[in-house]
Amino acid sequence: MAGAQTSEVDGVLKGFIGEFPTVIGYVVLNSDGIPVKHHDQMPYWRAVMYAALCSDFVNSCKKCLRELLNGPAESELANVRIRTKEGTEIICVAVADYTFLVIQNCTGKPWVQDPEEAGATE
Repeated sequence: MAGAQTSEVDGVLKGFIGEFPTVIGYVVLNSDGIPVKHHDQMPYWRAVMYAALCSDFVNSCKKCLRELLNGPAESELANVRIRTKEGTEIICVAVADYTFLVIQNCTGKPWVQDPEEAGATE
């Protein structure tokens, strides 16, 4: 991304986090599944893990949808939502050459980050 575009993207992402306080983190992936942006509070190794696992999952969902629905307009994947028992939700949105992953707290309670993960850096 060019310099002007990067600052514009950063501004939009910071506004997104401010507008939705339940968002725990996000990762932006390029078409190869490589994280190009991630939330400041998310360690890089976790962003890579989300990228690897979710990009394969989203690609599998796209393939299955194409096989199930024959029409090209009907078979375009809009998003994938994965909800856990613990009350977090992973939302995957594929747009053009990028995939946007959002991790959201759906419990209604303040999110407490595991101290071991907060200190982990790589």
